Amino acid sequence: MIIKIPKALVISFRDFYNDEGVFLSASLAFFSILSIIPLSIFIVNILVNVLQEERVVKFVYSKLITFFPAVEMQMIKELRKILAAKEVSSISLLLYGVFSLQLFTAIEFSLNKIFKTSNKRHFIISIFMSFFVIILITITVAASFGLTYIIKFFQPKIFSELSILLGFFLQHILPFGLMFIIVVLLYKILPNKKIRLNAILIGALITTILIEIAKYVFAFYVLKIIKINTLYGSVSTFLALLMWLFYGWAVFIYGAELIKNIEKR
Repeated sequence: MIIKIPKALVISFRDFYNDEGVFLSASLAFFSILSIIPLSIFIVNILVNVLQEERVVKFVYSKLITFFPAVEMQMIKELRKILAAKEVSSISLLLYGVFSLQLFTAIEFSLNKIFKTSNKRHFIISIFMSFFVIILITITVAASFGLTYIIKFFQPKIFSELSILLGFFLQHILPFGLMFIIVVLLYKILPNKKIRLNAILIGALITTILIEIAKYVFAFYVLKIIKINTLYGSVSTFLALLMWLFYGWAVFIYGAELIKNIEKR
């Protein structure tokens, strides 16, 4: 299988355009704009109520911004204030969860189109699967939160060399692993088609690596090439966020094409 991956990488670019990957990426970017705040609030409040730990807000925010390039995005910085809002009612929390479902139903639609799935899930089952993914993502964030503070608790008691390695793990490896797990969950659960796990793991790993690389390329592109602050002025932060979401989802859709072609071969 490893020998056939380079060919699958090339073919997947062709399939990306044949399957209207540009339009699917634009659609997912739009739904992300609508869902990112209610989804973040939903996850934070669930974890705060379950773990009884206020540091969850800072942790979720710190991991959330690792998904975005190092570009001045005031909208993302303002998100921390929103996440720290107190006294979110149960009804509001439920509505946040419902609002965030639209993103996952859009992801399901896009993946079904890529994998050529003819049979669609019933609407109720589709909603249930989307909510199931949200719960799994919440559990994954909770596990990474627990691991982070276990490491930070023991870090002062260990020798400096290991402490440096643990710091590198928390700053780079853990966010990468968190993104990788979320990508695997999306590829595995949302399509209405049985896909081999080994193909998903390879595709998800390549997708996560490409997203990490794209963050640095994108930051250089908007700051040095098109100089977005000069070009768009006061709306540059919103446009930069929207552009990044589009590029990020384009990589995600390409990863789905890659998984499809790996399975074929």
